[in-house]
Amino acid sequence: MIEELLDFAEHEFSISKPDKNGISEREHLEQVERQTGRRPKGLDGPDFPTLLSHIWSAFVALSGGRTMGFSGPNPITYEQIKAWKELTQTPLSSWEVEAIKRLDVVYLGTTNAK
Repeated sequence: MIEELLDFAEHEFSISKPDKNGISEREHLEQVERQTGRRPKGLDGPDFPTLLSHIWSAFVALSGGRTMGFSGPNPITYEQIKAWKELTQTPLSSWEVEAIKRLDVVYLGTTNAK
């Protein structure tokens, strides 16, 4: 099921990435949908595995507080995850932490791709 979450995430990250003009593929496709009344296939990605929504929510919260470096976003660290867990009193098992780290690898790979 984690692979399904990673596939969902990769699609979301890739169509949400802004181009050189600051506009994402999602925005372009949504504009096409508004103009034509038909939903472009590019908007439909893999299904979201709802049983893992807590992992996605944790990743989104952690990603929102990530630091930035000279070449873009920095990875989410184990220390940041630990601090977030303690501050929010959110229990996460070791496999859930690893799933967050894997999501982060996909995010960074998509975000930093040219």
